[in-house]
Formats: sequence, C-alpha cells, structure tokens
Amino acid sequence: MPVLLFILFFFSCGETAKQNPFLPESLPTEDAVKRSLSSDVYLVKLNEVARLQGKTLPEWKEWERSKVTDKDIGKYWPSERKSLPPEISDTDAIDRLRESIRIRIVWSRMFHQAGISWKEKTFETSRADLLRRLDLRFAPKFGYMKAKWFIVEWSDYLCTFCRDSFPHTKNILAKYKSQIFYVHKDFPLDGDSDEGLLPLALGRCLWEKDPEHFQTHIQLLYSNSKKIMRGDDLQIVEWEPFRECQVKGLSSKYISQVRSDMKEAAAFGVSSVPTFWVNGRWIVGALNAETWERVLKDTTSH
Repeated sequence: MPVLLFILFFFSCGETAKQNPFLPESLPTEDAVKRSLSSDVYLVKLNEVARLQGKTLPEWKEWERSKVTDKDIGKYWPSERKSLPPEISDTDAIDRLRESIRIRIVWSRMFHQAGISWKEKTFETSRADLLRRLDLRFAPKFGYMKAKWFIVEWSDYLCTFCRDSFPHTKNILAKYKSQIFYVHKDFPLDGDSDEGLLPLALGRCLWEKDPEHFQTHIQLLYSNSKKIMRGDDLQIVEWEPFRECQVKGLSSKYISQVRSDMKEAAAFGVSSVPTFWVNGRWIVGALNAETWERVLKDTTSH
C-alpha cells in the first residue's frame, strides 16, 4: 500500500505535462523577420506580451533562445542545409546557419504568442519587369544597365541602418565597378511632412548638379541629415558651389521627386528601409561586407 500511495502521489502532485513548444512547419526567412519587426504595430504587440511576462522584449527573446534545443534545430536542418555548398569544411558557416535557425525559431515562437503572422515576400520581380515599372529619369545611378548585377536600394538619409550599410555598399561598388548597375531610390521614414523629405530632396539636387561626386555627397547627407531636417545653416565646403542645393529655398520639384519615389516603392511592396533588390531577390535590412558578398554570390546566376 505505501508503494501504491507513493506512485499516486508522484503522478498527482508532480508538475502538469508541459505543452510542446511551438515549431512552425517552415521557418520565416531572415528578411521576413526584419520586415515584421519594422512594423510599429507588431512591436507594440511583442512588447505587450513581454510586459505580461514581467520581461523586456530583449529579456523575453533571450529566455526563448535558451529554450531552443538541438532537436528543434535538427527539424529544419535538412532543408536549411541546402543553402550551403555540397562539400563544405567551413565550420564557421555551419555555426552561422545553425544560429540563424535558432534565432528564427525564437522569433517564430514570439510571433506565435503575440498573434503575429510574419510577412513573407511571395513574389519575384524580374529585371525586365522592374525596368518597366521603375522610373530611372531622376534617380541617382552608377554603372551600366546590362551589368552582371542590377541593384536597387530604397533608403533614407535619416535611417541609421541605411547609414551603417552605406560604407559597405560603397566598397562593393568600388570593388566590382563595371559589374554592377546600382540605383538609389528614396523611401522616407517620415513621409507625412516636407521636413522629413528634405534630406532626400537635397540629395536629388546634389545628384542633378554633381553626379560625379555623388557618393561623397551621400556620406555627407547621412552625417548631416538631422541638421538638414531642422533647417540648420550648414557650412559644408563640398556643397558651397551648388547654391540651388540649400535647405532654404530648395526647389519643390525635388520634394515632388521624393514623393514620387515613395509612391512607386509602395507599389513594389517596400515598407521599410533599407530594402534592396538584387537580380530578382529582395533583401530587407542592413548589409555588411560579408552579407553583401554572400548576396552577390547567391544572385550571380539570376
């Protein structure tokens, strides 16, 4: 009898069976995670769920990360492994892929708990279709249209992630030179006010007046974007020859060009910056030297 009582006690007083952690049929792509996290509405939902758990959003993320097991990662490994070369001895690449799977499991669980459906771009845009729909008349651009890689970047000089990406983008353009046709398109973070459009509008003016040195102007636009938005009196030597390109008295046609880009971007489904289109592939979020090289390698045959 004591043994029987012990067994009954063990099964009745122990912890209730834990529900298996959520695992989707397929993981969101890194682009889909970035795109979803760019939504203010989704961030509010995620922060609310974190608050109800007595955590901040970063704390909740780390807690979920600690619960991901090797078995969870193994569920997706066969399909995810296909993104690596058949014969690979680079253990760092394997580790990076495993970590990418882990993080995407974490976000899929967090999205699930917050009632969020992640946003995948389910369509592809061919080069011919893009050229048909993209207005190149006033857009800053470098290279030859029939180059190996065709890159379009939607960005805003007020965007921190865009600013962080630019030095790497500049290096890629210098490294591959004639192999890249690059187009810069505007997508303002604040499209509701003319002030929010001023840095991009000023960029349009500088491109029109001095396209040869526009990459230098881009760096200066990123560095001074907040001052431009406030309408501060700028003392920038490189801009002194271009009196038309001053914040005060800037032609409204440049504002109109930015608004036109914003409308065009919405038609393509662009909703955050930076967003890149590279030979048919959409990439959302900042790119560094390593990710740029990987993107170019992956899109060589497109």
